[in-house]
Parts: sequence; structure tokens; C-alpha cells
Amino acid sequence: MPISIQKISPAIGAVVEGVDLSDPVPSKVFEALQLAVGEHGVLAFRDQHLTPAQHVAFSRQFGSLETHVISEALLDGYPEIYVISNVVEDGKPKGRPYAGTYWHSDLSYMPVPAMGSMMYALRIPEIGGDTMFANMYLAYETLSSGLQRMLEQLRAVHDFGHADKRFFSQRGAKARLDDTAKKKTPPVEHPVVRIHPTTGRKALFINPGFTSRFVDMTEEESEPLLQYLFQHITQPAFIYRHRWQVNDLVFWDNRCTLHHAIRDYGEDSPRHMHRTTISGDKPIPV
Repeated sequence: MPISIQKISPAIGAVVEGVDLSDPVPSKVFEALQLAVGEHGVLAFRDQHLTPAQHVAFSRQFGSLETHVISEALLDGYPEIYVISNVVEDGKPKGRPYAGTYWHSDLSYMPVPAMGSMMYALRIPEIGGDTMFANMYLAYETLSSGLQRMLEQLRAVHDFGHADKRFFSQRGAKARLDDTAKKKTPPVEHPVVRIHPTTGRKALFINPGFTSRFVDMTEEESEPLLQYLFQHITQPAFIYRHRWQVNDLVFWDNRCTLHHAIRDYGEDSPRHMHRTTISGDKPIPV
């Protein structure tokens, strides 16, 4: 069966069929997937049966892999796999339960942000637990030309601690980042508009989770424009909502998308996922 890549929503995303990710993908398939993730932003692969080693091997075909700073959520024997889970066994959490429950781009708070992420669904709630993805190409392209020009001249501060202050703190002490994670992730600066290295398209590169302010502005001065942009970039016309099935693998491009894990299920509804994160390169400014 030849590989098939078909759009999954008007704004963003495609479903990929005809490829078994448990084996190394042929070079032509790899090239097609590399182009497709830049074009569509999100690729969904259904009914994949992967061991942790196979998940890591497929991810590595696209680049070296990151090791997340929250070390207690890494899979034993596979530090490349970040476990996102609300499952508790023998009183010990199996992973990070509150990860990604706000709009963000993975590792935008690092000096060199992530290229992409691959998440594999092992257990999902009977109802709920979807993930939303937003298209940052469209977010940029639908702004006025005047605002585009202004944003192209700006840089923004990205800070993992911002998510802790704005989101994790509202969910109690168990959700908070520890001091070790904060010390490993001091604030960094990135262009507000970046050029995608594969497609050549411009995309907004800010997000509510990690972007705290514009460079050379205070948070108070930055807030009105940031809030306008955050409302703009997460409007329904730019979003695909993925309803997970067990054995789904979803590959998203952090250079041109945002995502948000919807926490609309109870603690008695297990959600257990494995995520790898592919290293990227410094954002290309306009």
C-alpha cells in the first residue's frame, strides 16, 4: 500500500496511511514526511504498535532527541521519552499529569527550540483528553500588513517559569516546577516572527505558556498586544482538535504550530502518553 497523506481539517493537520512506524521508514517516505510536517503542521498516524525503542528510533530519523528537564517524568531506560500521565501506581506518579494543559510550543523556552514532537497514546480516557493544534502560518498571514511589519521587528522573552507562575500555580503544589527545572531554563529571547526552514513561510513564534513579554518592554507594557495576539492565534478557524485513539502517534512541528492538551477528564480516567522531542535549530528571523 503506497503512503497516503490527506488533510484532516481545513486549517491544519493531515492523516498518514500506508506506513508502519515500527520499522525504519524508507528514504522516499522519510522525505515525504519531512515535507508534509512542515506543510501541514501536524501528522496523525493511526493504529501504530510501537515499543519505546521503536518510538525513539522513528523519532531519531528526524534528528537528535531532547531530554526533558523534568527528570522524574522520564521513562526508565529511555530518557528520550517524556511520560505525560495521570496514572499512579503504588503511590508513585507514572509521569507528568499537568503537562501541556495550556497553549504552547514545546521547548520554546530553550535557546534552541524543538523542531518537532511525537506523542504516542497508550491509554486514553473513555471521553475527553483531546489535544488542540493551531496553525501559526495562518495566524501570521491573517494579520494586517502594518502589524506584520511591526511584529517582524520585535523579539520576545520565553520563560518556562512563566508557565509555572501563570498556569501550574493555579493547580496546586504538585503541579509546580521545582527549583532545579527553573535553574536549568533561564529566560531566552526569540524573534516574534520566524521563517520556516523547509517551507520558507513566515509564522508567529509566541505562545501563552512561555512568552512573558517583548524584549525592551515590561510585562505590563507587553500585555495588551500579547493578549490580542493570543486571542487571534487560537481562534477556531486556525485549529484542529485531535481525538485520541489508543496506538495513535501524532507528529507536530513546533516551528509553525501551538498545541493545548484539554484536561476535561477526571483523575479516575487514565491518560498515559509517551512523547519524544526532536532537536531543532535557532529560529530564522525575517
